[in-house]
Amino acid sequence: MAATLGTVYSLDHITPINRPTPVACDAVNGNRVPNGGTLMIEFTPAAGGTVTVTFPNKVDGQTVSPLTYTLTGTTPRLVGGWPVSIYGAELTFTASVNTITYIAYQV
Repeated sequence: MAATLGTVYSLDHITPINRPTPVACDAVNGNRVPNGGTLMIEFTPAAGGTVTVTFPNKVDGQTVSPLTYTLTGTTPRLVGGWPVSIYGAELTFTASVNTITYIAYQV
């Protein structure tokens, strides 16, 4: 089954937004969100876990190893800045457990 498509919230300097409600990661099918190069994701674990970002492109014909973030405890973590030329127009990530939530923002 295809990765679950998530919502990306737009941020700008003129219109403030309320913090959106976090969404549980789909630990089975993975998640995907549109990536415009200024994407930022806030991951919040309930009790730790990992989130793995996959690369859609190859470098010199070679598959690039996934990027894995290790989350401990319940502390939210922010990650971002995925160039479209490397990560593609959609960022795909999979959490090790569905108790990790996320909010995706684009500036």
